[in-house]
Amino acid sequence: MEFTPFELVAVAVGAFGAGFFKSTLSMAIGVVLVPIMLLFWPTRFVIGIIAIHMLISDFAIIHRFWKQWEWDLAKLVIPGFYVGIVSGTSILVHLPDFWIRKTIGTTCLFFILAQTWSEIRGGLPALRISRHAGFFIGIGGGIVSALTHTGGVVLTLYLLSQRVKKVQLVATIIVAWIFVNPVKVSSYYIGGLLTPALLLAGMASIPFAFAGGWIGRKVLDMMSQRVFNFSILGLATVTAVRLLWE
Repeated sequence: MEFTPFELVAVAVGAFGAGFFKSTLSMAIGVVLVPIMLLFWPTRFVIGIIAIHMLISDFAIIHRFWKQWEWDLAKLVIPGFYVGIVSGTSILVHLPDFWIRKTIGTTCLFFILAQTWSEIRGGLPALRISRHAGFFIGIGGGIVSALTHTGGVVLTLYLLSQRVKKVQLVATIIVAWIFVNPVKVSSYYIGGLLTPALLLAGMASIPFAFAGGWIGRKVLDMMSQRVFNFSILGLATVTAVRLLWE
C-alpha cells in the first residue's frame, strides 16, 4: 500500500496529537483529536492510525508510573475490555461511516459534559459502583474504546468510584491499556482497519509523538491546566457538533 502525501500528513498529525494530549489532557485524544481528523481524512483510516499511536504512547510513558497502579482493580476490568474490544470492533467493521461519525460526535458531547462538570465542580461525581462490577465496566469501556477511542473515561469513572487517588488512577489506566491496546490493534488488523503498511507508518512516526509530548509540556508551562482544559473542551464541542450536523 502506498500512501498519498496527505495520508502521510495524517499519520504525523495523529502521532503528534497523541503525544501532545498524553502530556496535557489524555481524554482529548478521543474527544478532540479523533473528531478533528475525521473532518479531513477517511473515518476508518483515522480510527486505525490513532489506535497505533495510543498503543505506542502507552509503552513510552509506563515507566513514569511503574508499580503505582492498583492491579487488583485493573485485573477486574481487563477481561471485560477484551470482550468489549472484540464486540466493538465487530460493530465498527460493519457500521456505515455515517453512523460511525454520528456515534463519535454523540459520545464526545457526553464526555465533554462530564469533563466540564469536573472542571467546574472540582471533580467528577463519585458514583456508587460495586468493585466487582469491573468486568461489566470493562465490556462497556471496551465497546466505547473500539468505536470512539474514549474508553478511558469509562474506566476513570469506575476507578473514581473506588476512591483511587490521582497518580494511582492514571497508572492503573495506563497499565490496563498496556494489556488492552494490543488486542485492539490486533482486532482492527483482523477486521481490515489496519494494514502492515499502516502499522509501519505508525511506528515510523514515533518522533512526532515525542515532539508532541515535549510541546504539550511547554504549552502547559505557559498557561494553567484549567485554562488549557476549557480551551480544549470548547474546541471539542465545536468539532463534535460539526460531526453531528454534517
